[in-house]
Amino acid sequence: MTLQEYQEQAMTTCMPTSENFSYMMLNLVGEVGEFASKVAKAIRKGNMCIDDKMQLEYIGGNGIPIELKKEAGDILWQLSGLCTVMGWNLEDVAEMNLEKLASRQERGKIDGSGGQ
Repeated sequence: MTLQEYQEQAMTTCMPTSENFSYMMLNLVGEVGEFASKVAKAIRKGNMCIDDKMQLEYIGGNGIPIELKKEAGDILWQLSGLCTVMGWNLEDVAEMNLEKLASRQERGKIDGSGGQ
């Protein structure tokens, strides 16, 4: 499946009242927050930890990886929706991002201080 196919199919599940910038942008932030909250709760409960290299380690599990994967899917849906209401093709956005990163890498600015 391409990103374009995903975007088109995902938006068939969008309610008309959600087809606007405010909903898509605000709920995207909310979905990212839900992802972070699940990680935080798993850490609090001792089911996950972040090691000294900032890598996640699943200790107890309890379905945490699949729950995070579901949240990542919700984030993708919201990003697709935001791109749709902005009139952007998600695949074009992804390609533009890869081009920007490649340019930064070529210029030795991959750490994010490379401007455009």
